[in-house]
Amino acid sequence: MTTQLTTEELRRRALAFLKRRAEATPGGMPDPSADLTLLDCDAPSGSLVLGYETKPWMANIWGVVHGGVVASLVDSCMGITCGLMSRLITPTISMTVNYARPVPLNASIVVRTRTVRCGATSGQLSAEVYLAGQPDKLLVTASGAYCTKPNDLSGGRAPWEEEPLS
Repeated sequence: MTTQLTTEELRRRALAFLKRRAEATPGGMPDPSADLTLLDCDAPSGSLVLGYETKPWMANIWGVVHGGVVASLVDSCMGITCGLMSRLITPTISMTVNYARPVPLNASIVVRTRTVRCGATSGQLSAEVYLAGQPDKLLVTASGAYCTKPNDLSGGRAPWEEEPLS
């Protein structure tokens, strides 16, 4: 699937989606993807740079962010990126997460996603997590495959749009 998407359009889509996501979070249920901040984006590479603040509730028994929370965060970020690039809700097919260093609590982290390929049936993405201001000191890397076939999840609209797609 070849998409002639501009960086300005990707930014518009990302900001609209993140706003809708934050508003739609069920009350009382923690969801890392509801608190993401768009820091940068690049349409030609299908890349988003998202900021996030880790919180005390994310702790494991060693006092760092639980690996499952990190996995959920990178999965959400790669899925959001794939969805914005393909104009669909993109369920996860598979994902691999590599934990290089602990993710600290109460820290500003950055998740950088990149689209490796976005085709008619699947998209392959990668993600890197690092502390804000330290992009060369990776905490986590991940890769994932996402379904880009039209599906019944979207209700006929792109994830960032109020109105059905034409």
